[in-house]
Amino acid sequence: MTSIQNNKPSNQLQLAYPRYFDIDMRYYDGANNHQKFSNRLRLSTLIAIRFTIITPGLVSWLYAISHRLALEHLNRLTNDGFLKLVKTHRSPDGRVYVPTYSAAKYAEEIMNIDVYFRANTNPALQFNHNNVMHNLINAFVMLRGIHNYHNDGTYAPMWQSFITEPEFKRANTSTETRTVDGAVRLLDGSIAAMEVEHSFKNKAARQAILLKYLASLKNGDYDKVFLFSQSLQIFDDIKRLHEQLFDEMTTRFDKKTRHPLLSPEDVELLQSSIIYRTKLCDEISERFYSI
Repeated sequence: MTSIQNNKPSNQLQLAYPRYFDIDMRYYDGANNHQKFSNRLRLSTLIAIRFTIITPGLVSWLYAISHRLALEHLNRLTNDGFLKLVKTHRSPDGRVYVPTYSAAKYAEEIMNIDVYFRANTNPALQFNHNNVMHNLINAFVMLRGIHNYHNDGTYAPMWQSFITEPEFKRANTSTETRTVDGAVRLLDGSIAAMEVEHSFKNKAARQAILLKYLASLKNGDYDKVFLFSQSLQIFDDIKRLHEQLFDEMTTRFDKKTRHPLLSPEDVELLQSSIIYRTKLCDEISERFYSI
């Protein structure tokens, strides 16, 4: 399949990608305390805006600091008017921090992109509590891919940049396109959709997802799909259902078109495009499920 970067943008997603992919989300430590704080202020604000929340655990890992110092950092941003604290059992830290209007305006200046921000007098109403764990894992995976190093310390990113799920939702105007958990720009310039699978799904759900992946791949919304999970068992279940569906859907017919749900070429495209990324299984499990 021809990579997206070689095609002229033809839909809203392709038009939106460059703006978000140009945002530098790599952490640079800084030569002194002032520079460190400035770099952390910038990146913490961007994380809170782009993923809707941020936590001490995420900050502690990303900045390689203790949990206490991560709390101090986020509490300082709270005192400075960039964040608000919300206590919730949905977070491994027992708390999340949500951005304020000041954070939104600051992020707009950094990104040069309009921020869709709706303030609420009760910060607990600014985000969906059911999605806290999912959003945090998404943030960790996307940031982890940028902050990847070989054992000898050589910088070796898995991808260059990303668009988050909320950003993807706003840019996606097609009902045929599945709203994925985000997308990343790989080192060769191609685009991979990102999906974090942390629960089992039935066959009907998997079929609907496969058809949406297929539509997006054919439309050039992305070149491949990366699946991540904390569980190898979930991966095994997905593979099992996919193989069953690849066999069944080539012999079942769409009532409207009277064509098979999947052609052999469709199956080949899906099989080559869906990639199971097991690299971060243990890290996700340890960071988010070993509480």
